[in-house]
Amino acid sequence: MKKDEPMSAEEFCPIRQTIKLLGKRWTILIVKEIYFGKGRKLGFMELRRRLPDVSTKVLSERLKEMAEAKLVRRKEHRDSKPVRVTYTLTDKGKDACEILKVFKGYGLKWGGKDTFNCGDIDCELCPRRSENEED
Repeated sequence: MKKDEPMSAEEFCPIRQTIKLLGKRWTILIVKEIYFGKGRKLGFMELRRRLPDVSTKVLSERLKEMAEAKLVRRKEHRDSKPVRVTYTLTDKGKDACEILKVFKGYGLKWGGKDTFNCGDIDCELCPRRSENEED
């Protein structure tokens, strides 16, 4: 599309816009890891440890993009030496966790014989949580 051409109806599609926001490799897994941090502010190295297959460069790029898109909040802790940077989910990022629930349900149903319910028996994202379990 040229700069002066109007956007097509397809480009306004909410599915397309969501995939543009969350569809880059590692983005949704970064959301997942921050979510499972249970409210802790996760630093870069903690995220790197939780996602060992992502390169340092790509993780840095994704976190920058996610902060610009307001999926994560980046906070510098200047009281520590060296300065520590942590990430938490914004409300927009927390809403993306609803997509994780759908992914998990799909994976449990169609993921194959090696798929199992991860987390603490039934994690908070599991659509098959016990009905007796309190939130």
